[in-house]
Amino acid sequence: MITSSGGARVEVKTSPLHGRGLFASTDIPAGTLIGVYPLLILSHEDTEHLKATRLYHYVFYVDERADGAIRAAVAFGNISMCNHSRDANSDFIVDAAAETVTLTTRIALQEGAEILIDYEDFADEAI
Repeated sequence: MITSSGGARVEVKTSPLHGRGLFASTDIPAGTLIGVYPLLILSHEDTEHLKATRLYHYVFYVDERADGAIRAAVAFGNISMCNHSRDANSDFIVDAAAETVTLTTRIALQEGAEILIDYEDFADEAI
């Protein structure tokens, strides 16, 4: 079990959705900060090279140039284990200036619930 930087207790376990996932190890109220995680923001060129690797499935979208080249970031911490759902129960915010990503619950989670985020437009790229 891991206590996140936000104080909520979470753990990484096998997910019925895909590989491993992040799960609530106690009940977590709606609007709870699960954690703030540091980002390593990649250049547009590094992001392009990363597309051919398995690691690309674990990055967060940062921004896009006018020519369509995207810039992604690697998040350090258990947020990288969050799986995608269009019906997400948690939200994330990427702050490129602070080089962080923040994870909060959208709804109350019961112990054992998988913490799911919506990869939004980046889902087609990352999944």
